[in-house]
Parts: sequence; C-alpha cells; structure tokens
Amino acid sequence: MRPLVALVALAVAGSALALGGVHVRVVALIAPFAFVAAALALRREQERKGSISLALPAILAIALAAYTLLQAVPLPMGLLERLAPGNADVWTRALLPFGEAGPRFASLSLDPGGTLVEALKWSSYAAIFTASAAVSARRGAAPGVAIVFLSALAVALVTVVHGLAGMTKVYGFYTPSVSLPPWHVGPLINPNTLAGYLNLGALAGMGLALMHDPVAPRWLVAAGVAFLVAVDVTSASRGGVIALILGVLLLALLLRVRAARRGGGSRAAEPSLRWLLGAALLGGAALALLGGTRDTWFELYDKNLDKLQMVRWALPVLREHPLFGIGRGAFESVFPAYRESPGHVVFAYVENFPAQWLVEWGAPVALAALALFAWALAPARLGALRSRLAASAYTGVVVVLVQNLADLSLEIPAVCFALAAVLGSLWGDRARSRPSRGLAAKAPGKLARLTPALALFVGLTLAAASLWFGHPDVGAERDAIHRTYEATNVADPAAYAALEGSLRAAMRRHPAEPYFPLIGALAAYQGQRESALPWLQRTLERGHVNGRAHLLLAQVLARRGARRQALLELRIAVTQESALVGPAGVFAMRLSKDEGELLGAVPEGKAGAPMLDELAVQARNAGNAALSARLDAEAIARNPGAHGPRVRAADALIDALAKGTCDDRARCARDIEAHATALEAAFPADFVADRIRARHLVVEGKSEEAESRLAARCARVKERVGCLRARVEIASSVPGVARIDAASKDLLAATCLSASACAEAAGFLARIRENRGDSGSALTLYDRAAREEPTEARWLALADAASRAGAHAQAVMALERVAQKRGMTEELRKRIAEERARVLGAH
Repeated sequence: MRPLVALVALAVAGSALALGGVHVRVVALIAPFAFVAAALALRREQERKGSISLALPAILAIALAAYTLLQAVPLPMGLLERLAPGNADVWTRALLPFGEAGPRFASLSLDPGGTLVEALKWSSYAAIFTASAAVSARRGAAPGVAIVFLSALAVALVTVVHGLAGMTKVYGFYTPSVSLPPWHVGPLINPNTLAGYLNLGALAGMGLALMHDPVAPRWLVAAGVAFLVAVDVTSASRGGVIALILGVLLLALLLRVRAARRGGGSRAAEPSLRWLLGAALLGGAALALLGGTRDTWFELYDKNLDKLQMVRWALPVLREHPLFGIGRGAFESVFPAYRESPGHVVFAYVENFPAQWLVEWGAPVALAALALFAWALAPARLGALRSRLAASAYTGVVVVLVQNLADLSLEIPAVCFALAAVLGSLWGDRARSRPSRGLAAKAPGKLARLTPALALFVGLTLAAASLWFGHPDVGAERDAIHRTYEATNVADPAAYAALEGSLRAAMRRHPAEPYFPLIGALAAYQGQRESALPWLQRTLERGHVNGRAHLLLAQVLARRGARRQALLELRIAVTQESALVGPAGVFAMRLSKDEGELLGAVPEGKAGAPMLDELAVQARNAGNAALSARLDAEAIARNPGAHGPRVRAADALIDALAKGTCDDRARCARDIEAHATALEAAFPADFVADRIRARHLVVEGKSEEAESRLAARCARVKERVGCLRARVEIASSVPGVARIDAASKDLLAATCLSASACAEAAGFLARIRENRGDSGSALTLYDRAAREEPTEARWLALADAASRAGAHAQAVMALERVAQKRGMTEELRKRIAEERARVLGAH
C-alpha cells in the first residue's frame, strides 16, 4: 500500500504545488503518476479477487473523458454541418483572411487541442479516485483525507513564505500573467481557487481531529486547521470565506444528526472535541485579523458581483451549440463572440460549473452527468454519517461544489485531484464495511488480467497526445504570437510570410479566437502589403466587444480618407474599452481640430466625459487653450464630478487671479470654490479640493492658513503621499523654514519605506529647496536621493546641483560616481577636470 499512497500523494500535492496544474505540460507530467497508481490498484485487486470492479463515479469520469475525446476527433465537414451547424460555421470561416476555405475535416470542438487535454484530466481524475478507493478499502479513509490536508498545508505555507519574502514571482522565477497584490503570490494564484482548496483541506483536518483514534495529536491537527483558516481569510475570496462558514454550519448539523442516530455512544468525548475545533477556528480568525491588510478587508467587502452575470452571458453560447457544445476546454477562445462587458478582459471560465459543462459538453451530456454524479455521490452512498471523519470530508466536498456555483475552480486540476482523492477515500471506506450493489462494473477474468496494463497504456498515450496536440494552449499561443509579431519586420517579405504561417497554424488550432486575426490586421496595416479589412472583419466576428480592433479600424479608415467614419470608430473603441481613451484622444486630435468633428469621437452622455478630458489635454498640448477650455466645459456639463476638467478650470482661474487678469475677482473666487465643492462631493476621500482651496489662499496672501489646512487634511486622506507633496509646495511659499521643514519631514517619514520611493521624495524636496534659493538644504537632499537609489541619473542630478551651488568638490565626487556607473567618457573626463580646476581656483 505504501507505493500506492505515495503515488496518490505525489499527484495531489504535486499538482497543487505546480501552479495548480493549469499548464498543459504539468498535467501531462502529473497524470502518468495517477495512471500508474490506478494500474497498481487494479492489479492488486485482481490478485486478491481474481476480477476487477470499477466504482460508478470512476466509470462516469471515464465515460466523460471518452465523450470529450470524441469531441476532438475530426469529422467530415458535411457531417459536422448536420450535427453542429454553429461549430461548422466557425471552422468554415476560420481562414477567410487568407482567402482560403475552411478545412475539409473538423472536430465538434472549437479547440481540439484543449479538448484533448480535458480528456486527459478527466481520465486522470478517475485514476486518482480508483487508487484512493483502493487505499481506503484496506486502510480506511484517513490516508486519503490526510493527503489532502497536508497538501493544503503545504500550499498555505508556501503562499505565506512568498508573502513574508515580498516575492512577486512564484518560486522566484514564474511571473503570473496578471499583477497580484501582496500575499496573493503562491502556487494557486487565483484567490478563489486558493480559498476553495484550503476550505477542503481545513474540513479534512477537522475530520482528522475528530477521529476516534486520530492519526496525529489532535492539538497539532487543530493548529494546522487554524493556519489554513487564517490563510483562507487573508486570500480575500468572498465566496471562499462564505463557503467556509456554511461548511462549518453544515458539519455541525451532520454531526448532530449522526449523534442523534447513534444514541449516547461517545457523547462524553464530544464537548472537548467541539471546544478544540472551536479554538482552531477562532485561532485562525485571530491570525487572519493579525495578518490581514487593509487591501484584504477591502477585497472582502467589495460588493462587485459582475461575474455572476456570466451565467446569463453563457446562454447565447448554449443556444447556438445546444447538443454537442463547443468542446471541453474551448470556452476561453469561443466566449469573446458573446461577451457583453466592456474592457480588454479574457474570461477562461463561466464561474459556474453546471453552466461550464452545459456550454462545453452540450445540454444532453452535461445534464446526464450532473444527475448521475448527484445520484452516485449521494451522502448515503458515500457514508457521510458513518464517522466524524466521513462527515467532515463530505462537508469539504459540498463546500467546494457550492463555492463553484460562483467561483469556478473545478477547472483547475489540483482541485479536482484533491476532490477525487477525498471522494475515492469515502467510497472505499464505505465499501470496506458494506459493499454496494449495482454501483460498480466488474470485468471478467481474461479482461481483468489485461485491464491494469491497458489502463496504463491508454493513460500514457493520452498524456503524450495531450502534450503533442494540446500544447501550446490558447493563452500560451497568444503570448507566442505576440512575441513573434513584436520581433517581425513586417516590411521584410520573408519575415511577413513567416508571421502569416504562424497565424495560419494558430487559427487552425483555435478557430474561434479573435486575437490572432487582430495581429494579422496589425501586420497588414503596418506592412501595407495587403488590406487589413478582411482580418478586422474576422476579429470583429469573433469578438464583438473589441475596442482595439475598432481603434485599428479607425486608423485604416483614416488612411483611406474617411475621417468622420474613423472618428466614429474611435467612439466605439473607447466605449468598449475605456483604457483606450489615451491613444484614441491622441489620434482624434491628429485627425481634426474642429470641435464639432471631435465630438463625433466622444460617447454620448456622462460616458463621454473621459474622452473629452483626454481631448482637452491634447488640445492644451497642441497650444489650443481655447479649444481645451471648451472641451473641459463640455466634460463638466456631462459629468459635474469630472476630475481633470474641474482641476484645470480651477487652476486656470487661480492663475488668472495671480496674474491679475481676472476682471471680476469675486466671481473668480466663487467659481474656484464651486469647482472645489464639486470635486469634494465627487471624491470625498481625496485631497484635490483642499489643494485647490490652499492654492487660492496663497494667491490671496494667506499662505500660512493654506498650509495649516492642508496639513490637517493630509492626516485623514488615503493618498497621503500625494497630499503631503502638495503641502510641501504650499509650505514653500510661506516665509521662513519652519513650515517647509515640518512638511518635508512628514513627507520623508511617509515615503522612506522603500529606497526608490525615498529617493524620489528627496529629489522632489531638493528641487523645491533649490527653487527657494536654499542650496545647502537642496544639496543635502540631492545627496540623500543618490545614496538611497545610487543610479547614474541620481548622481548626475547631484553633480549638476553642486556645480550650480559652487560646491565643486562635491560635484567631482558625484561625477566620479557617474563614471563608475557608465564608464569614463571623454565628455565626463573633461567635465571632472573643469570642476577640479574650479576647486583649485576657489582656493
């Protein structure tokens, strides 16, 4: 049994620690261990019984793997059109940008490589279930449950170590595809996945602590549970924390029902166990309170529930692909054609596992799978009330499934490996004392002898095929195509042809993905070798909300002289992706300086205020202050809380007061206060309104009052550093050094938590002091900035300031440091000589 336990542990813990097994290569590496474990379990059963029986849940998983494999099999296009016309249409149009017809043979799946990997996953889940059931049938459920508990502890510990070390890369070398906040970097990058995994581990640990004969000291297991709860809460997954609370309540209910059924029994021992578990949960909550950051609680209190709408968004996918689905693993590349939310976002899953199964497998198979799994894994068949360990482990499974109605993690292999291990352990433990009838398939003698070897052969073949055909997945392929495009000189015919070859191969593997034709459109537009329009047509077919495609289409239309149409496309682009306001504003200002035409690029109503803000900035940069002011006024009319337009308008009025160009000072003062009041209402936690009022007070000759008010405000705002910088600027206008010294001290205290931030603040203060004529303080601050962050630019800034102040010896020292950084150049040698000559001349 030890080799079998070791193989199960290797698959469960290895997949969790290897980034959850989300990468194809990891799955292809881990799955063979599961198949070896299953073959070994089947072989031992054959030796003991002379035949082999497979549990119903394993049979269901194998059947789903087989159906998934069929989804990836190429079919004649004529047959595919009759079976799944929606799928056939995607394949038929996949290569239209190349002027080519679709393939003659195509699969039901719209991402056959990804579907092949899913078939490998489901067959490996069946293998882990079978191996865990075999262990449990001999030794009880404790070994399998303990494996999951220890694996969760390992994941939590590695996550905490990453947080303590301030690491931004997993294991110091893997860079996540998304930016992660502190304490979120670890083997399971997604906080919802992490929380679900730790929930399962925590409830598994509770079961181990509640055992009549625990496998480890109860206090030690309880400490582990407390640690898991603490990391669970600090993961900041709302669904995970709610699911954990529900799990504890469900476990209490199951234990109460079990105790009532068993009568008096062992009730005398139960109060102490309840106190132990209560202490573990409270200890975990206390650790979370101590270790949680403000960002942690902000994420937990976040009320954004947009992702729950994804189930509704998935309905059109199901309507167009009702019977056979889009293919398991194809959702990420297919969904952009149905996405309604704005932004440049990739949705890999539906965030609801029944909906995920429905759109990828099709309604008949998905509904049958849900019904059969619900029947096969019912509490009575798994013996959920057989023992306290079984009740806890079963509760852990339920908690994960409930969370996966809103936070999908069942698509992560590590989570399913752990679930399969727990479910297999419960099934085997139940079968040990009370074999179930009608819930297993028994192989005859001759087939029994071949089954272990056949299972191993099929599994290893599937792993090899997944590695060969399933890698790279669509995400990795997008990255690879992007790198290829960046490295390609589109003016070179050979390089351009090579890029087209890569795009053709990618579009044959992932025919529904809109990113690849977008890259083709970019290359066609920049290379001017062919029209970009066929490429843009395809990318917009497969991604209706596609702001970047509309931005490129605007450039294509502008090149053809269709200026008004180009401006309209810019409007669509910024409506669909607000982050494109910057480049869209720059391009719009190149196309036209006419206010009426520019408004054609602005979305209607309040949504157009950000674009108006950007256009106003671009007009100001172009030297057209009048146009900028009119655009700012329009933005304020649409959105009274528009930040940039309000600030610019207020600053312009303050400058007019300072220069004496305001005809009616009382009116200007009222307008300034109106802008400040509007900003205060729109941004109550910000200091921008206080900065405007402080600047106004300085112009009115009340600089000390301005500094005092801003100092009081800076103690209460979230963006304290920005406020303190504004305070320093105001304090610099106050005669004497007391106020600027105090303001400078507060700024350095707030920023000098890291060397780069401290150097930036010191450099800022040095420039302020130098402008005041305080060269001595300025040099001290320039020197501090260079020593905090000894870059070439910092030392050069010190050298320049020292030379201006007549501190030529200090300038020589700083220039020598520059030479150490960049190497001695003729220009640098000459300047050092000049500064040394000035030192000698001063003596």
